[in-house]
Amino acid sequence: MDIDYCLYPIVTTHLRATLRNWNNIEWIFEKDGALRDIYVQNATIADWEKVVDLLNSEYKLTFGVYEDNLTDKIDFGYVKTMFADETGELETKSATIDLSGIVVKCFFFLENQIEFDINPTEIKTESEFNKITDFMKSISSKLEKQITLCGENQPEFPLIKIDPKNGIEKILTEKEAENLWKKSDQNFSGFTKLKSKIIMKYFPKIFENKIMESANSEYKSTPKEKNVW
Repeated sequence: MDIDYCLYPIVTTHLRATLRNWNNIEWIFEKDGALRDIYVQNATIADWEKVVDLLNSEYKLTFGVYEDNLTDKIDFGYVKTMFADETGELETKSATIDLSGIVVKCFFFLENQIEFDINPTEIKTESEFNKITDFMKSISSKLEKQITLCGENQPEFPLIKIDPKNGIEKILTEKEAENLWKKSDQNFSGFTKLKSKIIMKYFPKIFENKIMESANSEYKSTPKEKNVW
């Protein structure tokens, strides 16, 4: 199937064995002033509990706000309190995960969307990239749900999609991503707080307009059914 004539990219069912040409991957992590987000969409509080258990048992991390008040485990009770808080006065805590030198931040913004972010400047080699995809696979396998890596605040447009349960790992090439944007933008209007190299490079006016529209928007989850692919 040629992506020039089809909206959706081909999804491989072979993990790691294919699509591991770093030359086709490194564009995703080029420095552009934005972070890269990792999402599990359509999440539940039970999913969050599983993720917290996994992070606490398998990864080196800190949880809290200030350096003098950090713990080495995520307090899931406090996480649930943050989700339930409607006052806006509760201290907001996050987790910082150390993937052998790569920093992954975990934020507890929304009960129905699990979110991490990474600094793309830390991903300079295929070995470092594999640390990220291995982390994503561990989360996805634990939940038996799809996990994606996207541009900052851009869950609707996965750059990487992983779902070991269904044997899926797809990494978009830059050309595939460009073509998807061109084809999907005509019918797709759910973009929020876009901050993407692809958008800025190929659709600067769209980028400018969407940033203006979303400046005062409430932060909401994006169900995976709204994803471009």
